[in-house]
Amino acid sequence: MTVQPFLAISAIWEENLAENLINKTKSFFLNAFNDPVSFLLMPLGEIVLILVLTIITVRMFRQIIDKTFSVSKVNNNNQAKTLRSLIKSVVTYTIYFISLLTILSVFGINLGPILAGAGILGLAIGFGAQNLVKDVISGFFLIFERQLEVGDQVQINGKVTGTVEEVGLRITKIREYNQRLHYFANRTIIQVTNYNREKMRAIVPFTFPFDTDVSLVNKALTEAAEKVNDDFKEELIEPPEVLEYTNLDQNGIQFTIHAVCNPDAHSRLEREIRKQAFQALLQNNVEFAPPSPTPPCREAVPDKSLTAAEREAALGKEKEITKLATTT
Repeated sequence: MTVQPFLAISAIWEENLAENLINKTKSFFLNAFNDPVSFLLMPLGEIVLILVLTIITVRMFRQIIDKTFSVSKVNNNNQAKTLRSLIKSVVTYTIYFISLLTILSVFGINLGPILAGAGILGLAIGFGAQNLVKDVISGFFLIFERQLEVGDQVQINGKVTGTVEEVGLRITKIREYNQRLHYFANRTIIQVTNYNREKMRAIVPFTFPFDTDVSLVNKALTEAAEKVNDDFKEELIEPPEVLEYTNLDQNGIQFTIHAVCNPDAHSRLEREIRKQAFQALLQNNVEFAPPSPTPPCREAVPDKSLTAAEREAALGKEKEITKLATTT
């Protein structure tokens, strides 16, 4: 597809626009000289009125934006300030553009070619920057809805877990515990699991042999829960509780201690529960269940009654069956 026709059309359009402006300017000065009231004072009055209305409209929309942010859940952080400034800029320049077109219409300038050119330019930019537009829109809602903020512990799309380092209008940066830094285009963020929202539940399971004295286990874990409650009283939303028989399997009987706490104390609380439970169980001579033994792998013994070709074919079928079993 050649660009020469488009260049020719553009040249003709620019020539007609320049000629139109020259003719309108000459006509304006001639009419202003002959009838200054109708062609000079009244247009100037309309322009002043347009400018005054433009200033009032800009200030009104700025106040509406500030009020919206103040009553929303968006905190007064750097991302919120950036978003607020961006929205104000877009609204302000849009109003200024409409005001400019209105002033040009006062002078009798045909707005058709200008609007057509702006439409073609916007269409070209839209087609060339679709992904960028999607990123900006997604980033806007990520920030406005407070799905994640800098410093939050999050999981993105059920795959990457880490700390939010930056939330921008185009990309979001997540750093894992091993310090790998991930860059996500905002349009690719489908699911956000945030571990820093209001409260979290610490859940620590313990497994004991079937012949263990259940009352003794309950007594030891209750002592541990009470000690944790005393140490984390200011950070707990719900006190630690011991749940019996949360699971039964080949390893033994499972007990669980759980508590609801502030998000920042979640990891420390789980470690403290394990520590206090271990010490209490040792003091009460309670043993943990040993891990279930893993049956040893038995190597296949070749059948000497088969020929070498038959053994090779049988081995091939066994490999196919194993492959199918692992894939399903």
